[in-house]
Amino acid sequence: MPVTRADWADERLRAEILTRRLRPGDRIPVERLAEAWGVSATPIRESLRRLAGDGLVDLTPQRGARVATVDADLAHEIYAVRLLLEPVALRQSLEAAVDDKNFVRDLSAAFDDMVEADSYVERLDRHRTFHLTLVSRCPNRTLLDEVASLTDRSRLFQILSAPADPDSGHGRDHRRLRDSAIAGDVETTIAIHTNHLASTLDALS
Repeated sequence: MPVTRADWADERLRAEILTRRLRPGDRIPVERLAEAWGVSATPIRESLRRLAGDGLVDLTPQRGARVATVDADLAHEIYAVRLLLEPVALRQSLEAAVDDKNFVRDLSAAFDDMVEADSYVERLDRHRTFHLTLVSRCPNRTLLDEVASLTDRSRLFQILSAPADPDSGHGRDHRRLRDSAIAGDVETTIAIHTNHLASTLDALS
């Protein structure tokens, strides 16, 4: 649970965007939200800066804050880099995870947490954790940092293109990723993961 007003406002505003009650391009009415939520405008403005860092909000001088819109060219650039880097990180992670029972435990737990999430917002956060757990044994920390950063920058694209329903085709990919990774089938896991990323990008085209 959030422990400060800033944390609470950040969680609430993030939920407004992730559930599309505030849609891409919508102006974010800071004063109205502050009044409705019974907080000052300060924690909401702090949240806007955080969300801008995540790529969910555009902050423009003199124009205020708006929910970020999808830039198709940027989406293609980000996913082109992800498709280059993530197979490398995934291969190194799976090769390092051979006979690592903790990896099997962590990946299984991340998958279960994702499909058992109580809300769409929670599922999105756990979706991130699941994917980063897949590459977590990669020994190249710089590569991992880049993968995490690109994953965060892809959040808006994921919201608009990939249903979080665990029974959807996209959701079934996660089950297949878990099973092949736990089985140590590196090539199959990479193939599923590559197609998984490509399908998200195709949905934006």
